[in-house]
Amino acid sequence: MALRDENGHYESQFEYPLWKLIKQIADKKDISYSKASEEAILEYGKGIRYRDEAYYKAEVDKRNKEIIESRQRQGL
Repeated sequence: MALRDENGHYESQFEYPLWKLIKQIADKKDISYSKASEEAILEYGKGIRYRDEAYYKAEVDKRNKEIIESRQRQGL
């Protein structure tokens, strides 16, 4: 659902992925958010790339390319 501010601009609602996972687990197992967070944090941690050097290098290279393209568009 999009929200509109007083200037007429739209903003989409955002929900953190970890919070979304906590709510899903809590609803599915009918437990508190506190208990669900213990399980959710373990699941969520599996998807984080802590020591993936190739991933980080690719992300840095992608950002550097964006910066160079942005400067070229601005004529810098």
